[in-house]
Amino acid sequence: MSKAPGDSALHHLEQAIGILGGQSALARACGVKQGHVWHWLNKSGKCPAEHVITIEEATGGKVTRQQLRPDLYPLPETKPPAAKAKRRKKTKAEKGAAKIAIYGAGAIGGYLGVQLALAGNDVTLIARGPHLKAMRKNGLKLLIDGEERVAKGCLCTDDPSEADPQDYLIIGLKSHQAYDAAERFRPLLGPETVVVTAMNGVPWWYFYKLKGKFENHRLESVDPGGWQWDTIGPERAIGCVVYPASEILEPGVIKHVYGNKFTLGEPSGEISDRCQILSEIMEKAGLKAPVRDNIRDDIWIKLWGNLCFNPISALTGATLDIVATDPATRILVRGMMLEAQAIGEALGVHFRVDVHRRINGAAEVGPHKTSMLQDLEKNKPMEIDALVAAVQEMGRLVDLETPYIDSILGLIQQRGRTLGLYPTFAGADLSSDAGALELVD
Repeated sequence: MSKAPGDSALHHLEQAIGILGGQSALARACGVKQGHVWHWLNKSGKCPAEHVITIEEATGGKVTRQQLRPDLYPLPETKPPAAKAKRRKKTKAEKGAAKIAIYGAGAIGGYLGVQLALAGNDVTLIARGPHLKAMRKNGLKLLIDGEERVAKGCLCTDDPSEADPQDYLIIGLKSHQAYDAAERFRPLLGPETVVVTAMNGVPWWYFYKLKGKFENHRLESVDPGGWQWDTIGPERAIGCVVYPASEILEPGVIKHVYGNKFTLGEPSGEISDRCQILSEIMEKAGLKAPVRDNIRDDIWIKLWGNLCFNPISALTGATLDIVATDPATRILVRGMMLEAQAIGEALGVHFRVDVHRRINGAAEVGPHKTSMLQDLEKNKPMEIDALVAAVQEMGRLVDLETPYIDSILGLIQQRGRTLGLYPTFAGADLSSDAGALELVD
């Protein structure tokens, strides 16, 4: 491996390895395998967030957290004091409006943000790059129902420390992105802040307050080392199943495609005040937000399709209608879904529709490219762990064999590795031995 530039995070990781006496020594200090350290150096190009403080301490402060992850721990001089002065006045908050931050104000997060802001809430939009620049200049524009809606006056930033603690923090990132960003949520978290996981796949808090022998079990596939569990706290979490489809037409402009339902639910199944309040806020913003007493049922209905349609489409390049109707791939889909159903039912999930109806519903969506296929074509990291690996992990937990899931997971992981698009968690286990319009509203 060639030497990294002298001022880069990768260079400082190499420096820490030299101070500690090699990759194996650094791995021991972090409690991981040497192969993980090799992966950080040669594949991901960065140290996972949960290890930077350990490395800082192990090197006696010679390599700091700011040097290892400047994206998470910016140096003080990178944010001039004047930046605080540019924040908007907190007039809405003073009037009692809900303070809501959208972390990941992209296609879905941006749609939510505009609707909530125009309903009178105090909204912070967290994004980056040209999209953020456009929002700061022109506000965030939403094209919906033949009209143009623009949210102006929101705090638009890439630095959560510019915002105050929120009533609700809505996470609009992909699972692996949320894992990496967890430390950056801290400035937004007050004593009563609720974290709404508006993401696809199995959430990191899945077993929190799930009655039975697996209660509070932590899933390594979606939360390696329990990083989000410890950093955020599962007691803050509210589940959210996202049904709408939208897209970013250009920086600062969101186009709504269809749907407006965001199903909410407490991990405990309780119909809580905080869940009902959020539902009312969203209803006033023109959204459907039913509160369920078993949010995991809804998570599984959407996951059921994502589990198979996403990786098979990424492997074959086929659109959703082809995957669901071609005899060969339909057999694979059915096999994966039956394995997943057995796992879900072993964990207390009730499936409201049967396998064939679920597959036929996907076919009716038409020639749509799944999110995983789109990511592959754009050379972006694929969301394999939350959609597929987590189901395999739960299958092993309940002692059920999953040969269809194991086979497709192994293939898509290998495909991702050969393209440099997987693993998405920099600290994820490197072994994989077997032993967007995903659901119509």
